[in-house]
Amino acid sequence: MSGLMSSRPRIPQVAPVTIGAVRYEPTVQTSTPGPEHAPGVLGAYDAATGVRLWTLQVYTQPIDTRLETDVQEDHINSLTATPDGKLSIVTETGLRYEVDPGSRSAHALP
Repeated sequence: MSGLMSSRPRIPQVAPVTIGAVRYEPTVQTSTPGPEHAPGVLGAYDAATGVRLWTLQVYTQPIDTRLETDVQEDHINSLTATPDGKLSIVTETGLRYEVDPGSRSAHALP
């Protein structure tokens, strides 16, 4: 054991979802560099080439700078395609969102 301790469990590894020729996944899981590697950001990638097509900030969260940042982060815990071609997202804390890839928009669900 290295002796290093983390106060936060590992970031959930969420399986990518492919709809048509586009693969969707949380950007914190990708090796594609960019400033959008943050909780709540969804990336769209060409399924054949892996080229990033776009990113979408699905949700933001306030961070108290007096506290450790990583323990406050609420990462995407579940990503699934819906029958109507949208994406359903559930966070670690149970917040739910729907993403419409066609309009590149997201909204919270009750």
